[in-house]
Amino acid sequence: MKMKRTALIVFLLALASGISAQLRMRDILAQLPDSVLPLTTRNNRLDCIDFIENGMEARVKNLFGDQVVLDSLTEDFMVLRTSEASCVEMKLFAEGTDTLICVNRIYMGPVADSEVKVFDTSWSFVRTVPRPDVARFVRSVGDIQPWTEEMADTMRMVRAEAEFLPLMRATLRSASPGIVWTLQTSEFSKDIKKVAEKYLQPVKDDL
Repeated sequence: MKMKRTALIVFLLALASGISAQLRMRDILAQLPDSVLPLTTRNNRLDCIDFIENGMEARVKNLFGDQVVLDSLTEDFMVLRTSEASCVEMKLFAEGTDTLICVNRIYMGPVADSEVKVFDTSWSFVRTVPRPDVARFVRSVGDIQPWTEEMADTMRMVRAEAEFLPLMRATLRSASPGIVWTLQTSEFSKDIKKVAEKYLQPVKDDL
C-alpha cells in the first residue's frame, strides 16, 4: 500500500512538472482574462499570436479602433502595444516552486511611465514591484572625474529636478527575470535636461 502511494505521488509530481514545463507565454496571452487587457478581445490576441507565429506583422484593431501590435513573443516573454499611448510587457519567471507573471504597463503620454505588478498563473495579484528611489539614479562622485564644486552643484540640481518629476520607465529583460528602470528627463527644465545624461544612470533590479 505504501509503495502504491509513493508511486502515485511520484506520478503526480511528474505530471505537475510537465504542466509547468509546457506553460508558454502564447498560452498566457491567449487565455488571460479580458480585465487584464480591457482594450483587446480574445480574438484580437489569438489573431496576433497566429500572425506572429507565421512570420506576419501581428497588427489588429482594438475595441476603439486603435492599432494593437504584438512586437515580440517568445516562450516566456512578450511585448504588446495596446494603443499609440500604451504598451504592455509580460515575463514568466520562477520564484521557488511557483511560476509567476510580471506585467509592466507603460503609459507613454506625454512622458513614459511604468506600473509593474506580479501575478500568479491564475491572475491573482501577488505584489507591486517597487520603484527605485531617485537617489539610485544619480551617479556616484567617483564615476565622474575630474570632480569640481561646480559639478557638485549641478548634480544637486539634477537630483532636485528628478525628485520633483520622478517619472520612470521600466523595461523587462527578455533573457532573464530582471528589470531596468530609466528615469525620464524630457520634462526637466531646459538647462538641467542638457546635463542630466551625464549625471544619471539606469537602475537594474531583480524581480
